[in-house]
Amino acid sequence: MADDEQRRLERFGRLRPPSFSGAESEDAQGFMDKCQRMLQTAGILETSGVSFTIFQFSRAAFRCWEAYERRRTKFVPQSRREELRRQFEQLRQDGMSVMQYEMRFSELARHAVWLVPTDRERIRTFIDGLIYQLRLLMTRERVSGATFDEVVDIARKIEIVCSQEHREREAKRPRGPGDFSGVPSGGQF
Repeated sequence: MADDEQRRLERFGRLRPPSFSGAESEDAQGFMDKCQRMLQTAGILETSGVSFTIFQFSRAAFRCWEAYERRRTKFVPQSRREELRRQFEQLRQDGMSVMQYEMRFSELARHAVWLVPTDRERIRTFIDGLIYQLRLLMTRERVSGATFDEVVDIARKIEIVCSQEHREREAKRPRGPGDFSGVPSGGQF
């Protein structure tokens, strides 16, 4: 990859490109304008007074994706990519918070894009990896029109509520040597 192309790709990545879910409430033209400004800032799309078309956007985005793929395959050995893919397939929340799990999920998903090609698949896979209690409470989000970020936010909120409930239950439990459980302790009366 040419150094100039590499620098442009890195600048574009630092801009944190926006995502578009296609929901009716989203403003498609506003999204396109934002993408155009970002691509122009990164030097990927020439600055002009002309409005940006879907074709121009697609071409620029495809060039970015190609450059990213070339860089990834050049610097990440096949064996490492396979290991990351396996880690993604086996990823579960277990002892992580939802935030930690989402960060690891997103990091590994980049190496297994064909396993989660759509937002729906990404959401389904994310929910399947959550702990049982959260997975059970998140069943509606599998079929709702929520975006991935919205699903993650919902999971975080549910996690906070569940941990607050747990702390409240623990605070109400009697503690200390004077409490009576009704069960003899070690055979002594």
